[in-house]
Amino acid sequence: MIIHAYLTDGFYPWGEFFLESLRYFHKNIPVILSTRNLNNEQITNLESYGSVNVENEDLSYKKLAKRANITLDELHKHKNQIENVHITQESKVWKLMIAADDRVKSVYETLKGLDGKSEHMFHIDIDMYFRARLDDMFNIIRANDISTRFRLKSKHLNRKILISVLGFKINDKSFKFMEEWINFIDNVKPYNRPIGYGQTSCYYAYQKLINTNTRWGNIPQIYASPMMRTTDKIWAANTTKGKTENLKIFREDFEKIST
Repeated sequence: MIIHAYLTDGFYPWGEFFLESLRYFHKNIPVILSTRNLNNEQITNLESYGSVNVENEDLSYKKLAKRANITLDELHKHKNQIENVHITQESKVWKLMIAADDRVKSVYETLKGLDGKSEHMFHIDIDMYFRARLDDMFNIIRANDISTRFRLKSKHLNRKILISVLGFKINDKSFKFMEEWINFIDNVKPYNRPIGYGQTSCYYAYQKLINTNTRWGNIPQIYASPMMRTTDKIWAANTTKGKTENLKIFREDFEKIST
């Protein structure tokens, strides 16, 4: 099993905490981080957590602003909003180019790069806090081709699948799923994508492949929970409190359980 996550420079503090809490429960599991615009000191620090490979690229903010059809100042404002608070109707274009586009494509590239080198990969959002071992969830991933948090009874397309946790058996079925997902993303211009389009497009890909012989695993909520319950094994920061406040809350809790 290999763990994969994605982060831009504004989420660097989350990257540190992500690895700190993970290493408390899983000392040696390999981690690949697809990072954007980190400096050499930050990369070295993340790799110091052991068995961590940082694959960094630099994004061109000018090109992204042009692609989003907004000014460079607007882009930086939206980036700051997403990295420190939460998504808004105005800032969605940054998130939909990064979390629902570049990140998804990094998952596919990482999967392809691991072909023949590993059997399974677990992708997870970087703003997550590990509070327990993940063995039971890893067993779900090993038993299926693609695993995620399904909520198919939701009336909202962007809520039927939660893409903050994704498990893959590294094979042609997972490659096909990612290719279909990326096609749905690329078919809509960033500034025309609605909030939650990353999850909506994932659901479209799932629908397209549901009648194939792909095995689907359902990851329980305790591995991607915004409820912050002591029984949850992974806490998610995607709440109205905002990223900065949630990181503070998570750190305070981790200090209690790790001492």
